[in-house]
This record gives sequence, structure tokens and C-alpha cells, in this order.
Amino acid sequence: MNETLIIFVDSFPYNLLPHTNFLNTIPDKWAIQPGFGYSVNIHAELFAGLLSDDVGFFGEWLYNPTEAPGRFLKPVLPLLDRLFHPYILNRGLQRLLTLWYHPGHPMPNIPLRHLDKFALNGIHILSPDFPYPTIFTQFPNIKVFNYRGNDMKKGERDPLLFEKGMAAISREPVLFVPFPDLDGFGHRYGVDGTPYLEHLYKLDRWISQLSETFQARYPEGHVFVLSDHGMANVSQGVYLDMEEQLGPANSNSYLYFSDANLLRVWVLDPKLMEPIRQYLENYPHGNLLTAQDRAEYGLTASRFGDFIFVLHENLAFQPSTFARNIPKGMHGYHPTVLSQQGIALHLGAPWPGSPPKRMKDVYQMLHAALAGKWH
Repeated sequence: MNETLIIFVDSFPYNLLPHTNFLNTIPDKWAIQPGFGYSVNIHAELFAGLLSDDVGFFGEWLYNPTEAPGRFLKPVLPLLDRLFHPYILNRGLQRLLTLWYHPGHPMPNIPLRHLDKFALNGIHILSPDFPYPTIFTQFPNIKVFNYRGNDMKKGERDPLLFEKGMAAISREPVLFVPFPDLDGFGHRYGVDGTPYLEHLYKLDRWISQLSETFQARYPEGHVFVLSDHGMANVSQGVYLDMEEQLGPANSNSYLYFSDANLLRVWVLDPKLMEPIRQYLENYPHGNLLTAQDRAEYGLTASRFGDFIFVLHENLAFQPSTFARNIPKGMHGYHPTVLSQQGIALHLGAPWPGSPPKRMKDVYQMLHAALAGKWH
């Protein structure tokens, strides 16, 4: 196995490379198109070469009444939803009823009446429950600093991981160092916010030190600096008036789950298929994915939704099934939008293959480096 340092930065946009002193000077750098959706699926593509159809989930939450946390309370949920009508009461009871359900995982903004319909299905790439081969299982000698399950606040994890990475280089020739905190700064402050940019500058310095130290010790090795997607500012919240236009969502008609900027709709009454299609095609704030889109990005499975709709850049649903308020910054817009492109940077012998364009292409590069087949 070749000496390889993989540095992963959550939510580093390719178009912000000019803000960096070190990273922007790396000659081998590519803008990488993510898949649709969010990190749980993009990580599967980046580190396992698998699309949503391959892993069987799209997003963390899916319509899945057989495993939903409220399935045991289905008869009383509509009544509880009416009794606990103010948002703070509804949300408070929801949290109380789901304390047992995947402890430590934040519950989205699912109304009480729908708590029996959606289940957590997405599996993180570093979870021992992820059922498919990844670079971490194919090459078990990789020293992995796993940041998941850490209760530290955003902004506190990256400095610690940098220190651990620097200390490990002398004894670990194959190393994975993640930096998860930039994502949180982007959501909270936007990509032009001072805290976000200050953290970006810190990351540039830390990655410079890690890369130079690793190369000095392993001059024939590889250094990768990767991200899963970019980030864009959110300038406006938009209201989803689907139920006003099409009637109440329930188990006999249709159901929907709205992340910040992604909408999935499951049609349970065939008579509503065409009205819902027309509603989404005429909704002015985004685009309905076509069959061609879904085939290209590996989203053909019907369990991901009869319809998948993505908002235009800089917009977010307010409220959504995932959160009540809109963030300052967001990812998950159309993968071809410039702000959503991630980074793939490489130090070492030049890549002999075609320039990578998608996350699965970067996976092939990682596999080639780790397997000693970089030729």
C-alpha cells in the first residue's frame, strides 16, 4: 500500500480556492460535481464509488412506516398533533416521544401527525453498519480519525483533528484526517461571513502543515485534499403551499419530506399523480428532476419518492420538514451549480488518467493510490 494522506474538508467549495494561500497553489486541482442530495449519499459515492440506487437510500430520512419512530403511536398521533398545536409544544412532545430512537441523532421537524411515516434510513460511510466495501474496509491499514459521535462544539473539532494528524504522520504512512467544522460555519454564517472565512484561512494553514510534513517524510507518497460539496448563501425563504393547493398530506393521499432545499413526494392515491406533477412543474422556485436526471445520478428507485424537486440556488423552504428556520448557507442545490462543486486536490506523481469530474471518479483515484496502481 502506497503512503497516502487523505485530508477531507466538509463543504469546501471549489470557487473559494482563490481565498487560500496554499491550497490554490496546488497544481493538480479539479472541481468535482457532487450527486443530488446531502453528505450521507455523497460520501458513499466519494469513498465507496456507490450511488443512491446502489446503497438503497437517498437522504437520511425516507417514507418508511414499518420502521418510523411513531409507528406504535399511530392511532393517537393526529389527536396529539391537534392538542399540542403550538409549534413549541408539538416539537417538545416529538422530542420526548423519540428519545429512544437513534439517541444522539437530531430529530428533524416532523409534525406529530407524521411521526409514524418517516424513518432514518441513511447510513454514514464510517459507520460499522455501512454494508458495502469502502476504501476504509478495503484498505484496513488506513489510520482513520473518526469525528462522528463527538459531542464537541463546531469549531472545536478541527483544531483537535489537526493536532492528532500532525502527531500521527511520523508513525502512520496511510492516514485519513477529516475536518468537519467548515460545514457548520457555512450553515450558520454563510460563505461570506467573517467566522466562516476565518476558519477557511485556518484550514489552509493546517492543511499546508500536514501536507508539507507528510511529503517530507514520504516523498514518494500521495496527498489528497477533498471535499464532498460546496456551499451557497441563502438569501430567501420560500413557502411550500402544497397542502393548500392539493389537500392534506396523509397516508391515503400523498406524503412529502422537505429538506432545506430538496423535496421528495410519495403519491399514495394514483389519482393525485398528475395534479402533483403539474403543481411541481409550475412551482416557480426550482426544478422537478426528470427521469433522465434520476438515471444519471442514480436515483431511479421509487422508494426515494415519486417526485424529487430541488430549489433554485440561494433559496430554502421555510419551514421545512427538516427545520423550522432557514440557514445562512446551504448545499444540496443542483449539482451543476458552480457553488456546489467540491474540490479534489493532489500532491505527488501526476494522475495518469482522465481528469475526475464526479465523486465516483475521485474514488477511483483514491483506490489506485492506495492499491499501488497509480500508473
